[in-house]
Amino acid sequence: MTSKIEKVSEFIFQSHKSGDAFLNLEKDMKPQDFDEAYEIQKRLRQKLPRGPLGGYKIALSSKIQQDYHKITQPVYGGLFKKEIFHSPKTIVLKDYHRMSVEFELAFELSDRITDSTINRHPKNIFSDISNVMPAIELVDDRGANYEGLDPLSLACDNAWSGGLVLGDPICDWKEKDFLNIQSTCEWNQEPKLTTNVLDAKPFENLCWLINELHSCQNELKAGMIIITGSVFKVRQAKTGDKINHILSDHGNVSIEVI
Repeated sequence: MTSKIEKVSEFIFQSHKSGDAFLNLEKDMKPQDFDEAYEIQKRLRQKLPRGPLGGYKIALSSKIQQDYHKITQPVYGGLFKKEIFHSPKTIVLKDYHRMSVEFELAFELSDRITDSTINRHPKNIFSDISNVMPAIELVDDRGANYEGLDPLSLACDNAWSGGLVLGDPICDWKEKDFLNIQSTCEWNQEPKLTTNVLDAKPFENLCWLINELHSCQNELKAGMIIITGSVFKVRQAKTGDKINHILSDHGNVSIEVI
């Protein structure tokens, strides 16, 4: 298995270096399961010159996406610390192969996160969170064709992690009723999109990810940032776009693409 992990991770690494488009892995390189895919991902992250991890992201977080791709769980990837920015942020499009954005809640982990003996669920997860923030995820899909996407290949390629822009922490977030918090997308002068921030099931997905990472002995540290899935459909960004994600009157995060 070790030789396969090295072979596949090196193949993906060279694809990144060459600026090649994302393609599903061929049969001889495709991992047998998610366990093997995440070993390949971990080795790929070690090869990429992007520094240490600053957190994790979730992809394919909705049941509709999972049913479409015939999987029973989301896919996760690592967020690199130096690619976690603060709003407002100017994004240089040429720094990415093909950049899209998603609109998310971000969670900063507390000191309790190192305790791997606790099974996380929505009734006890607040103790693992120190801050909650609005976020815009930067997705670098390397020009992928979303039709026929192989989730195992996506997992190997670090779930297309391209970075993250954070707004300020929500004040007294534990006292907020998230059922009454609306997530609003402003994209240039287009009509606004609005939905409830809980539509993406952020707390449930956070529980799944922490339990999953602990079960695989992945390192989780206080201060890491976790994002758990977009409330709106992923959308490709273009030069000149001005994009804003607002959480009712609890804060916002904005980017400008040049």
